[in-house]
Amino acid sequence: MAALHVRPLTALDCTALEALLSELPGSLDPRAELGRALTRSWVACDAASGRPLGFALAWWVVDEMELLALATVPEARRQGVARRLLAELVAAARTAGARRVTLQVARSNTAARALYESAGFLEFNVRKGYYRASGDDALELSLGL
Repeated sequence: MAALHVRPLTALDCTALEALLSELPGSLDPRAELGRALTRSWVACDAASGRPLGFALAWWVVDEMELLALATVPEARRQGVARRLLAELVAAARTAGARRVTLQVARSNTAARALYESAGFLEFNVRKGYYRASGDDALELSLGL
């Protein structure tokens, strides 16, 4: 894996990651989220070139961090980018005094589920047929801090 630099996500990063953003399920618009007080964001860039390779977007709600999106560009997948972003998010949640980090993931997304489970996330709820386009279930996961 190339060396990574992680920093807050910007609107310019969203432009560079346009193709990746178009793959996100639902109607999440990272550009709109950046202006919200409850939004927390990270982008992982190649340390040498500065090119954005992936991002994480979350909401800080009372005493919890809710992961909304975690994505990596196709050519950088399975190289530790998402794992590094997840680690940054969890560290930020701990620093802020969160009691847990929550997320939801499609049952069929085995790669993401493996990442979250290896980081210690546990399933606490299932939303049957949540993803309308595919009919897939959403698994709600939580990591206690």
